Amino acid sequence: MTVELFKIILSEFLEEPLETGTIRELRLPLDNESITTVIGGRRTGKTTLLKQTINELIGDGTPKENIVYINFEDERIPRESHVFQDLLQAQAELHSEIDTNMCWYFFDEIHEIPGWEKFIRRLHEQKSKHVFITGSNARLLSREITTALRGRTISYVVYPFSFREYLLHKGIEPEITHTSKGDSILIRELQKYLHEGGYPEIIGQSMDIRTRTLNMYLDVMIYRDLIERYDITNHNALRQYIKKMLANSAKEASTHKTYLELKSQGYRISKDNIYNFQVWCEEIYLFFPLLQHHESLLKQQAGLKKTYCVDTGIINTTSFRASQDKGRILENAVYTELRRRDREIYYNKEGKECDFLIKEKGRISAAIQVTLALEDESTKKRELTGLIHSMKKYNLNEGTIVTIGEESRIIHDGKTIHVQPLWKWLLSKER
Repeated sequence: MTVELFKIILSEFLEEPLETGTIRELRLPLDNESITTVIGGRRTGKTTLLKQTINELIGDGTPKENIVYINFEDERIPRESHVFQDLLQAQAELHSEIDTNMCWYFFDEIHEIPGWEKFIRRLHEQKSKHVFITGSNARLLSREITTALRGRTISYVVYPFSFREYLLHKGIEPEITHTSKGDSILIRELQKYLHEGGYPEIIGQSMDIRTRTLNMYLDVMIYRDLIERYDITNHNALRQYIKKMLANSAKEASTHKTYLELKSQGYRISKDNIYNFQVWCEEIYLFFPLLQHHESLLKQQAGLKKTYCVDTGIINTTSFRASQDKGRILENAVYTELRRRDREIYYNKEGKECDFLIKEKGRISAAIQVTLALEDESTKKRELTGLIHSMKKYNLNEGTIVTIGEESRIIHDGKTIHVQPLWKWLLSKER
């Protein structure tokens, strides 16, 4: 009987220690009365974040008996909608003295059970305002969550480790006193981070295991998250499209040009296929498009876009060409960090190019240029020209150039440009 099974599962949770892993910078709010949804790509640590939130609750004095945690991927749980009522019955029989209004519910991979939407809405309306769920992006997209829960949810995205989290995972204090020795440690670890990426499971692994694991992640994304979900029959064209996007990460991508190139290589593909591949890869958190900034939304949507990958480790493992372009790897790392910081990001191509424009409250508030180094005078001139052009255009007094290791301050045309090494920019407290 499922009620007895849930009594066992709930008792196991109470008895077993929580494995919380490296503490993430992302914190789920404990004072939120909407349904809290944790989304993101595969193997980024959504389950771990739930457990860290549970551990925080316990540390704040919430009795563990008031917390219900169920991973619905547990093979013992039937994939039938009646199990939800059986779960509530099991909880009531185990802890009849506890008011459900004082309970916290954490459900991992909730999408595994049909009818989960109605149950979650009923639970939230009638039992408790403290409901947290995760769902695999292969089966439960963020837009579908919002629709299913009728706008009663707030979603939080989990990405691979930031550089700060990467250091903490390796037992290195990010706030090392800025001595030459401390800086050299951070610079050394940054090179590893850019090469290995930030997926928690691969950090510290040998090159062979890391390569195999990242390739396995990508294969699962292709076959389970894309081919199975969207019933894609043109497998070879999809794989070639992904391979091309990885090789051209941090570069402008033209749908028409991509279509012509794949067609010339013998792939039977339409422009609609390319558009769909773009959207679907974004929905599973593999690639992200970056739009040019225009005052006209029509021009903004119609213009060329840059494409970035969720993790530099995947780029380096799968694309030799992209991995050799250190400048683009650097730019990809800056982009993914801006996404972690939940920034609204664009790039400027009108007049002179600027890599990133940050928009806040309807106006451009910051401009960032990314380059390996400024030692070459022609490179320095190009990067300054592009940055200053955007600063003047959007009335900014300060701008930033992120490099691999240089640090200085440049006054140019009355504007202040802060040149920062990537490791220092990644560890900055600005959020």
